[in-house]
Amino acid sequence: MTSAAPRQAARTGHPWFVDEDRPEPSSLRTASPGEVAELLRERLAGLSVSLPGPWLPAQPFVLPRASYDELFDVARTLLALVRRAVLALGGGWPERARALGADLGDYPLLSGQDHTETEYCSMMARPDIVIGEDGPQLLEFNVSGTFGGPNETTGLAAVWEHTHSERFFGHDPLAARVRAFEDVCASRRLPRAVAVVGSLGDLQDDADIRFQELELEQFRRRGFTADFFEPDALTEALGRPGSLRYPLGLRNFAPADWRDRGISMEPVRDAQRSGMLLLPPQSSGLLANKKALALVSEGRPWMTRAERRLADRHLPWTRITLRGRTAWRGEEHELVRLTVERREEFVLKKAIGMMGREVLVGRHTEPADWQRAVEAAFARRDSVVQEYVEAATCPLELTDGQSVFTAHVAPVLSPMLFGDRPGGCWARFLADEEGHAASRGVVSVGGAGAAENAVLTWAEEARR
Repeated sequence: MTSAAPRQAARTGHPWFVDEDRPEPSSLRTASPGEVAELLRERLAGLSVSLPGPWLPAQPFVLPRASYDELFDVARTLLALVRRAVLALGGGWPERARALGADLGDYPLLSGQDHTETEYCSMMARPDIVIGEDGPQLLEFNVSGTFGGPNETTGLAAVWEHTHSERFFGHDPLAARVRAFEDVCASRRLPRAVAVVGSLGDLQDDADIRFQELELEQFRRRGFTADFFEPDALTEALGRPGSLRYPLGLRNFAPADWRDRGISMEPVRDAQRSGMLLLPPQSSGLLANKKALALVSEGRPWMTRAERRLADRHLPWTRITLRGRTAWRGEEHELVRLTVERREEFVLKKAIGMMGREVLVGRHTEPADWQRAVEAAFARRDSVVQEYVEAATCPLELTDGQSVFTAHVAPVLSPMLFGDRPGGCWARFLADEEGHAASRGVVSVGGAGAAENAVLTWAEEARR
């Protein structure tokens, strides 16, 4: 127990983050700064959680229930629009990939079972959202089985449960993912057996085996036979001749990563040919293509007025880097010229990218460098230009294990969906030690060394 009551943080920041009827989460902390730091290091070891230090979060992000629920509502609705926009690009997944300018060679695990790919392409998704002046602004989607967040959120939420007197609520991402697999088993009348397919080389060190153990434990609690397999051990998973020992596979790897590391995907393709349903299918990656988000932002003929209003409200203006005229803020513009001349208003993003890499923020880029990047993007037609969103801040108490201070940070919030179910919310943030000010720019763990946290709400208002 801490010997002194935690200092009350000022009620500042965007109103979306604030519930005036609730106490400050910092006032509910029952652990000393040293105990918080020790628990974070101990409980999160092996879960690949980024705690760059020296300042660590001393509390979770705690949202009003309405704000917490809104994140999942926005994510679910926009994911459905993105899925429909991609499906409308062609009659099959190879055709849709070509329409998005994707190289089919980068999608070696497209199964050829178009109906199955379509059924499960949006099975697992995690958007990145910031809070703008008018609420949630969805910047991009991560749609796959390899996005960060599930294990990290689970571990962080467990720490906050032990360090605060209030029992906060957050959807459980690992449980939600298992329930999505239960739905597949029920609809296809499959036995509950899943092979988690990945590579321990993807993880940071030997301790990261906990990453896999946590996932397997959740499946086993719900009656699944579940085991982890590296690609060269998949023959064991198949159990041939006869019926498959594991009719389902959780794809816990990115094909691009394996290709770069020289890992053969032939055992995985062999498992697919033998009947293993690998989830999520690789078609999911096309929903993560930022060009798909641009299609929704621009508007599709089939979108209703309500869908257009929702997209206008929650999607920053986004366009594919194609030459021609476009509407922006009520006027017609040549897109290339607009992007170059209004540099401070835009962000340039590769259509296929991750961890904030290959993202250029106009206001943080020299004019000559920006112009060269814009011209190259329009020549290659491989990127999108997106209107810059000034992310709102909220207070968050940080600690170095000895002292505590309140920083004002601009978090990126990532609500997770599994089979359309809410599955917890992960956050990344930057905080400058000097001056205790919020940091801005591209917020990512892999690309910018951001710190991580869990996003929770108030327990007694929880509902199924």
